[in-house]
Amino acid sequence: MTVHLLNTDKFKTVSIVVKFKAPLNRHTMSERALLSKLIQKTSAKYPDDQSMMNHLAHLYGAHLYSHVIKQNNAHILTVGIDIINDKFLDKEDLLEKAFQLLNEVIFSPNIENDAFKHELIAIEQHLFRNKYEAIKENLGQYGFYQLLKAMFQDEAMQLPGFGDIDHLETISGEAIFQCYQDMLNNDEIQLYVVGDVDELRINRLTAQYLNFSNNMINLQPTALKTIEATQIIIEQIDTQQARINMGYQFKVTHPEQSYFAFIVLNQIFGGDPSSLLFTNVREKLSLAYQIHSQIDARSGMLYVLSGVNLDKREQAIDTIQAEFEQLKNGTFDDQLLQTAKRMLINQKKESLDRPKGFIEVEFSNTFGEYVSEAMWIEGIQSVTKEDVNQVAQTGILHTVYCLTSEGEA
Repeated sequence: MTVHLLNTDKFKTVSIVVKFKAPLNRHTMSERALLSKLIQKTSAKYPDDQSMMNHLAHLYGAHLYSHVIKQNNAHILTVGIDIINDKFLDKEDLLEKAFQLLNEVIFSPNIENDAFKHELIAIEQHLFRNKYEAIKENLGQYGFYQLLKAMFQDEAMQLPGFGDIDHLETISGEAIFQCYQDMLNNDEIQLYVVGDVDELRINRLTAQYLNFSNNMINLQPTALKTIEATQIIIEQIDTQQARINMGYQFKVTHPEQSYFAFIVLNQIFGGDPSSLLFTNVREKLSLAYQIHSQIDARSGMLYVLSGVNLDKREQAIDTIQAEFEQLKNGTFDDQLLQTAKRMLINQKKESLDRPKGFIEVEFSNTFGEYVSEAMWIEGIQSVTKEDVNQVAQTGILHTVYCLTSEGEA
């Protein structure tokens, strides 16, 4: 395990976060999702919600949390706690008590006969079912997952972070316990501490309470489905407004210039209200009531997500493509480039002013060569119009997934 410490007096709190990284696998995602909630809410010492909440209240309202996400081609289980810094309390060792609680929930879960308890699992299964139903009701989220399903070869990339809902509802307490043991024994583990703390004290507490093994995992490249031409998929659904989701693939190498140029490209294309998609597709032509683009920068994936009027669907797709051609041809305004770079650098600095922002930036560096804040800012500042143009020319529209009402296909 690697310990990452940001010793800063910016915050009145101390954040302690453990991240477990495993290869993305559709057969373990649901088990890990359930596990994240089971270890957060109870433990051997605090066997029900109320006793755990009472203990957190005793720790001056400490915030204990756990969740799972997909990140790049890995599945990440995060366990963290936020506490008030000891220096604001009178003769209280809250920092050590926070480490003790993390030790309790991670190493002494609420199990019986090498299995998590069925009654607790059933509660979490119900909550995940509600979450899944909410995704189906939200056309924006549903359309995005349908786009991923159409694009990626690996089934795990097609699923939400909590995995397959039908599988999730059949998982046993024994299976989750096996997953728990695999996580402790095989995951790549990172520990993050952010706050005004003493490094020697953190090292002592880590060795005493969070002494994990040093594992490294191998992640396979993300594979898209092979296509001969852009696939256009239309799903008929009861809706008053169409959803158009488009997936592009670019050739990007981290952390070379194409990586930074790709980040800037996304900002220019649809990253904020000054972008081409927002100003031209939404504002000038009124073709979309909402539209933006987002990227997975390291894998070279870009997604355009939009909601449009039913009768303007084809025009919207054509116009989005026309805006992309501006990037490929280098005909976008120089001022747009400068605005994009300034916005990105400001966003980076703002994110590092929050404990979670620092942790997420640092953790992203575990997926490849380390890029410091200064290196990242320098990389963004150095991007030229020609750099954006070059990476844009590698872009391929892989899939268009459209949700529309009956009779509009």
